[in-house]
Amino acid sequence: MASIEPIVKSWADTQIDNLGWQHGPEQTFKNEQIDEVLSNNLSKQGGEGGGRPDHTIMITDGDKTIPVFVEYKGSKNKLVKLDKQGLVILRGNNGYFDFKSAIPQYAVNGAVYYAMNTVKDTDFQEVIAIGVNGVKDTTGNIKCEISAYILNKRDPELPIHLGNYENFDFLKNIEPQKDQLFQKISDIQTDPKELEQRAIRDDAKIESVLQELNQKIHDEQQIIPSQRINMVAGALMAGVGVKNNNGDWVVSRLDPSELTGSSEDGNTDGDKIINKIRNFLKKRNLPEQKQRQILNVLKTNFINNNLNQKSINETQTPIKSIYKEVYDKLIPIYDVTGINDFTGKLFNVMNSWVDIPDGGANDVVLTPRYITNFMTDLTQVNMNSYVWDWALGSGGFLISAMNKMISDAHEQYSSDLTQQREKIENIKTKQLLGVELLPNVYMLAVLNMILMGDGSSNIVNDNSLTNYEGKYAYNEDPFPADVFLLNPPYSAEGNGMIFVEKAFEKQKKGYGAVIVQDSAGSGRATEINKRILKHNKLKASIKMPGDLFKASVQTSIYLFEVGTPHKENDNVYFIDLREDGYTRTNRKKAKINLHNSNDAKGHYQEVVDIILDHAKKTDYFNEGDNYYKGTINPNNGNDWNYNKKIDTKPTFDDFRKTVSDYLAWEVSELLKGETFPK
Repeated sequence: MASIEPIVKSWADTQIDNLGWQHGPEQTFKNEQIDEVLSNNLSKQGGEGGGRPDHTIMITDGDKTIPVFVEYKGSKNKLVKLDKQGLVILRGNNGYFDFKSAIPQYAVNGAVYYAMNTVKDTDFQEVIAIGVNGVKDTTGNIKCEISAYILNKRDPELPIHLGNYENFDFLKNIEPQKDQLFQKISDIQTDPKELEQRAIRDDAKIESVLQELNQKIHDEQQIIPSQRINMVAGALMAGVGVKNNNGDWVVSRLDPSELTGSSEDGNTDGDKIINKIRNFLKKRNLPEQKQRQILNVLKTNFINNNLNQKSINETQTPIKSIYKEVYDKLIPIYDVTGINDFTGKLFNVMNSWVDIPDGGANDVVLTPRYITNFMTDLTQVNMNSYVWDWALGSGGFLISAMNKMISDAHEQYSSDLTQQREKIENIKTKQLLGVELLPNVYMLAVLNMILMGDGSSNIVNDNSLTNYEGKYAYNEDPFPADVFLLNPPYSAEGNGMIFVEKAFEKQKKGYGAVIVQDSAGSGRATEINKRILKHNKLKASIKMPGDLFKASVQTSIYLFEVGTPHKENDNVYFIDLREDGYTRTNRKKAKINLHNSNDAKGHYQEVVDIILDHAKKTDYFNEGDNYYKGTINPNNGNDWNYNKKIDTKPTFDDFRKTVSDYLAWEVSELLKGETFPK
């Protein structure tokens, strides 16, 4: 059926004329910022010279102005193209913008493309994208459908759905429509369920791309796992570049076209990548000793091997081939998601390829981000905290802590930007410390912290149980820790509780939280636990879902108050969090294995509120049902786990119910004509 787009345009333009806002169709609308940005970007068909949305509207509430871009279509099923996770499609599977199908052929996708470019490169903090599509049914009636999305500068390629509408009344410049619209724009961007679902989708997208990339490098180059990890990590450093506070590039990204396969000494593909990494590390202000350490490791992978040379039959070096894969597949994902544990997800995927001694027994896996966030909340991390992790892994705990600390600094110093910047710099360089023994994992932790916020200054490659003395990485001062976060290797002594004991010997105050196989609290770590309780108080024991990790081990989180001896009459919160609001499938081919089926965020927040004695906003946990306050014997060390107590003593209500049930049965038998002995 032929497109009826001209009819749709006429219908929509008439309504827009009556909204009461400044507006204009395509080339007639003028705004200097928007015009410049759209002229400097490709059109929605991918052509030079830019393009313009079919209609532009400027709405304002007096405090902020939001451009609204409208695109029209007039064919069946041409309103919006979504992926399996419900996200508006902008890029194809290759990571490039889809100028052939999604962007030019669907109304919403075209409007979102223009909105994305505008919010990225102008002063506007938000832009609304609206798609309008109309179809004519068999009787000749025309039905139009409207779908609206909001994009913001924080995540410019992740539009949030505002709603579906039958007409443009929701955009009218009258009350109450205007207030309702701006309130919804604000609320939808901070809605916990929306943010959580988007984070889960982002994780699935990252994991899918990483698995494909990792397999491709393995199959085509036959690179050993340890070398493969370092090459992906190094390629990421060369590919992400560095911007200053004004958004200008101070270290440009290394484009794959710059790798020409030269054999000239100092000008090979590997040399160019290493030079870019060197500039990257320097602009990130890493200590010189750490810069040298990282470069020495990566030179072996990028320069001093045969991957940096091309054979007679090759058109490019294997180094360039690998770099181009990372640049084309990972950099777009990094740009789009801004995910806090991006390289943590990289670690989790690569882990299946890494030969880690006792890897299975050690449970060397990524702690989910919602768990690291949960544990930072339990330990009351704030901008003045000093946080350390003695079995760092990919750095997930420190990243969660750093984000929470920086967020607190933004709030506390909102009116003094100079103090805010100084505090954030202090957080990154002096208030976070991690210790990791395994060299490959250590490198990923360093990269993770660098990419996600530069909190890598004090990442230590050492044995925390035997060699580490509790000091900063680059001076002899003791680290003044007051928060300890840990997911230890469970094969270590006491299922890993030995790490807790050793850390608490050096930490004199504050809080500590460990997620550990819960046999540690029921007999596997008895002697260690007794020693811990002599100087530290167990505040809470939280039984976690059995399928939290793919290894399917039963874990618990133990929360401690450090520096306060545990007494026999001290209350401990015992909480059953096995039903946490998430549904996990762990299907190998599934793109998403974690589903927020019952307000998971609310479940975790309520546990925090209970333990910290805050007012509850939800009612998922009730004392005596799925949590209770009890005591432990500090001299036992094996009674730390949640065990629901069942009271077997009969009550009067039990007796009354039994009699009532018997009488009801007897009456029913009488009605059937049965007789009973006297």
